[in-house]
Amino acid sequence: MSAPSDHPGTTSGDTPDAPSADALGWLRPSVTLVLLFGLVYLSFQGVTPTLEDGQIAILLGFVLLAASVAGTLAASFGLPKITGFIVVGIVAGPSVFGLVPEAAVTDLHLIDRFALALIALLAGGELRAEQLRPQLRTITVATLVVTSVVWVGMTGAVMAVRPLVPFLAELSVTGALGVALLLGVWAANSSPDLTVAVIEERHAQGELAEVILGVTIVKDVVVIILFTLTLALVTPLLDPQQPFSAHALVELAREVGGALLLGAGLGWIFSQYLGDEDSEARSPMATFLFAYLLVVLAAELHVELLLTGVSAGFVIENLSPAGDRMIEGIRKVAVVIFAFFFAIAGASLDLGAAVEFGAAAGILFLVRALLTRQGTIWGTRLAGATEEVQTYTWQGLVSQGGVSLGLILVIRENFPELGAGVVALAMAIIIGNILGGPVLLGRALSAGAEGGGGSGGSDGEGDGAAP
Repeated sequence: MSAPSDHPGTTSGDTPDAPSADALGWLRPSVTLVLLFGLVYLSFQGVTPTLEDGQIAILLGFVLLAASVAGTLAASFGLPKITGFIVVGIVAGPSVFGLVPEAAVTDLHLIDRFALALIALLAGGELRAEQLRPQLRTITVATLVVTSVVWVGMTGAVMAVRPLVPFLAELSVTGALGVALLLGVWAANSSPDLTVAVIEERHAQGELAEVILGVTIVKDVVVIILFTLTLALVTPLLDPQQPFSAHALVELAREVGGALLLGAGLGWIFSQYLGDEDSEARSPMATFLFAYLLVVLAAELHVELLLTGVSAGFVIENLSPAGDRMIEGIRKVAVVIFAFFFAIAGASLDLGAAVEFGAAAGILFLVRALLTRQGTIWGTRLAGATEEVQTYTWQGLVSQGGVSLGLILVIRENFPELGAGVVALAMAIIIGNILGGPVLLGRALSAGAEGGGGSGGSDGEGDGAAP
């Protein structure tokens, strides 16, 4: 029996000055990050930013390594790893240190799209028909209610903060209302990519996780449709010289319907290739080639890649008995995919926008979160969902991501004179949502698991990151 220590909380084998495991948990990745940033900074000193002579390869390796270390650091503080990926991208991106310049973000776009295709396949594969069927009413009602509440509420909020936003203050009332309607429906969008990443990291299963993912994906489709319709309707308000055109509705049907049909068709073909449970396991390379095919065809046919991938993943998972093997193959490399994708997403964010429109963006950020919470509570309660689903689902709907950025760029393309202001204001709002969303979702999944509504697997990875 060892003698008691003179220092409370230590054993006789410990020394008072020995660093604790908790301290080393954040100290080591912090030092590693500093060294990585320093090495890349020194490597690029005196070199013109042409991204030639292997510089793009160096940046690719740096992004993956730094994001991985930052994810570990975030987990040591009880945050989702995704938060670390995003933050390291912001710090390394053009807004802070500029180690990943804008030209590099553009050059890495194809790899980024490939990662999005794999994430979309994973999202579709999580939508298993037999598990979603009992939640269908909750998903449908919650989607419609929260979308309506956020759209109407945010439209009013944008009009209320109009005096704080110079480009809105200069518009006529009708013009400002047009922008407010667009930003209102845009604000109802959530991020399927972030949602999938956090659910996979936490190995979350159960009713709560299913409802959050289902609402996020269905709402994504609904918002894209409503945004395109609104864009066509408000065009005369923002530019009287452009009358309403039904061409936008045709384009909408082609982009959304084409994405769903293309994904379903390709998914069916790939499900035949995968065979059944007794078939020989296919090489993971086949899945990567399939994801690349989705990227190429979506770009050539001008359809939404995320919807194409989700549709394909859903069909593969639900039609092929071997679909689980494909999803498991993606899961094995999911951490690398997420690290790269969200680090580049962070590098794409403009911190200058947060400074320019800080006050207005802060108000709109809080209003959006409150509206999302209230709308989700009303919707899930109306659908007769469980108490846990009513309480925690809204936390999974706060995040915004790539689709949100894409919709804002559509406004800039259609109204160039408003584009810079709209993009800056939206970017300032997104920064808060893309950083806070994963944290809220992680807390919701942890709380749901404790209550039995969102159980998660425990293979030892991800559990330590629970808040």
